[in-house]
Amino acid sequence: MFSNKTHEKAHNSLKDGKIDKAIELYTKALLENPDDCNIISDRGVAYIHKNDQVNCLKDFNRGIELQPDYSYRYASRAYAKKHFGDIDGAVEDYEKAVELDPEDAIAQNNLGLLLEEKGYKKQAEERFKRADRLSKMEDGLYGVINDLEKEDEPTDKSEKEQLPFQQLNQDSIEKERTTTEQMSRGVEFKKVFTSRSQLKEFLNFIKNGFKLK
Repeated sequence: MFSNKTHEKAHNSLKDGKIDKAIELYTKALLENPDDCNIISDRGVAYIHKNDQVNCLKDFNRGIELQPDYSYRYASRAYAKKHFGDIDGAVEDYEKAVELDPEDAIAQNNLGLLLEEKGYKKQAEERFKRADRLSKMEDGLYGVINDLEKEDEPTDKSEKEQLPFQQLNQDSIEKERTTTEQMSRGVEFKKVFTSRSQLKEFLNFIKNGFKLK
């Protein structure tokens, strides 16, 4: 998550509301990793809290220069532009973000809000529908992982051992009978993905046209 220790300290300072200290630490962290887009973006967020439009956009512009094909960089700058009142600029950046990543539900939703604000209700509604559909899809997949992780939680071994052989055998039969039902709930995902982070990586792999980045 953090590029270096100073980056982490900067993050904690921002969480504590120490904006100037956070900016100072982010700047120091960049001396260790000059072209680290995450540090640059995080400092841009700190500048939003400080209401420093010039330096904020300078950081987000730099992030886009370093990663011109990464949708998140445009979405971040769009958020900043909206904060500083540049609605047209924010719309342009969100449109670029969803062009690069059509599956980004948050960017789709935020673009819809801005289009609605500008009076383009039909276009806004279409973005809301896409965002809602994408959110439900991701929530559903993550829900499958959460359910399966709960099912895999270890049981009390001593209680298991106390069950008669006949009962254990019956349990096995019942488990076999419900195989189809389990698969319908997404058990196959569990065979491949053991965590939400792995599932997220796979979803990104699909979004990127089955290419690793």
